[in-house]
Amino acid sequence: MELKVIMSIFSKTPTECDKAALLIVDDEPSIRSLFSMIISQAHPDLKIDEACNGLEAVRSFREKRHCVILMDIRMPLMDGLQAFLTIERECKEKNVQIPAFVFCTGFSPPDAVSQIIASRKRHILLLKPPQSAALLQAITASLQSKTVV
Repeated sequence: MELKVIMSIFSKTPTECDKAALLIVDDEPSIRSLFSMIISQAHPDLKIDEACNGLEAVRSFREKRHCVILMDIRMPLMDGLQAFLTIERECKEKNVQIPAFVFCTGFSPPDAVSQIIASRKRHILLLKPPQSAALLQAITASLQSKTVV
């Protein structure tokens, strides 16, 4: 176990996420590619990873601790809401910074997602297809948001 992780267990300050890492989660490869292209042009220093469902997103976050996750809500295996709840729970249990989430959906969001957005200022909801400017504004705001535990 890394010294940084051990130290965070005994302190109240959470282990920080990687401020230069972003995860795009969507079951449509073309959407992942498009979002990645748009974001990388505006933020060339970001490390952008991709996942095709919530289960893969949880695995990727465990390895890389992205500071922002752009998450589709409806996906196979594990949807975006379940992935969020899993990541949030694990972050609280391990005293790790919870990443900012930008939920993105082409459907009406479930009430639970709407409540997350309303109660946690750090998370954002975008409707598909988002304009490039709106996507970049949400990502930039998320990158600049404060730590939440």
